[in-house]
Amino acid sequence: MKINHKFLTINGENNPMQWDERFYTENGILKNKNLYTPEVLLLGTFNPDLMTNLADFFYGRNFFWTGFKNLFISNQIDIHTERLFHNPYDPTLNEIFNLCYKLRLTFCDLIISIFNKEDGIIIERRGKEYIHFNNIEYNPISDNDLNKLSRIHKVNWNKDEIIKYLKATPSIKKIYFTRSNRDCWTRQIDSIQRALPNVVIDCIYTPSAQGGALHKQTGIYGQGKMIPLLRHWVHNNQVGYGMLDNNWLENKGVNINNF
Repeated sequence: MKINHKFLTINGENNPMQWDERFYTENGILKNKNLYTPEVLLLGTFNPDLMTNLADFFYGRNFFWTGFKNLFISNQIDIHTERLFHNPYDPTLNEIFNLCYKLRLTFCDLIISIFNKEDGIIIERRGKEYIHFNNIEYNPISDNDLNKLSRIHKVNWNKDEIIKYLKATPSIKKIYFTRSNRDCWTRQIDSIQRALPNVVIDCIYTPSAQGGALHKQTGIYGQGKMIPLLRHWVHNNQVGYGMLDNNWLENKGVNINNF
C-alpha cells in the first residue's frame, strides 16, 4: 500500500485540516499566496498520511511548535509538553500560521511517499499504524525504519522537487534539517547542498526530543525534554549538530539567555 505525505497537496479544494486559505502545498512543500517571501526552510523526514497521524501541520505532533511558541511568543519556557498533549492543541493553527508569517518560514520533508500500491498491509496496534511487508513490520513515523525502507528501495524521495523549489526561491538562505545528517539522509542532504552551494544547511536536534543524547549533550537531566531541547537549539556546541542562528533569534525578539 502506497503511503503519501499527509500534506502532499493542500489547497482550496482539499483542505481537511482547515488551514488558513492563504497557505497551501505543492509536492509536499508549504507555499503561500503572496503573503510573504520565505527565508528559512525547516526540513524534516516524513509525515505519513495515516488515520492515526493526528498532525494538522508540519511538526504538528511533537515539541517543535510548543518550543517555537516558548521562543518567539512567550520568550520563556511556559510550555513543557508536546503540542498534541493539549486539547485544544497549543499553539493553535492560527498561531502557527502567524509564526510562519512573522519568521518567514516554509516547510517540507525529504520523503514524499513510501511503498507502492501492491506493497504490504497496514496493521493498527495501540493507536499506531504499522506496515507489514515481507514478514517485517515497519513504523512509517520512525526514522530508523524509514532508513531500512530506503535500503530496500521503498522510499520515494522529494529531493528533486525541493531543489527546484529552492532554485525558484532564492530568498531562502538557511535550511534547518531537524535530525542528524547520517544514514540514508546524507545522500539527499548532500545532493541539495551541491545544487544550492550558497544555502546554509544546519542540523538541529529532532523536535521529537527522543534519545538520551539530548540530556548527555546538554548536561540537563530530570527536567523533562523542553528545557534541554531549547538549550540544544539555542546554545549547542556539540559536534554533529548546529543550532538556531542566534542573530536571527535576537532579531526576532528572543532573549537567548532565557533558554
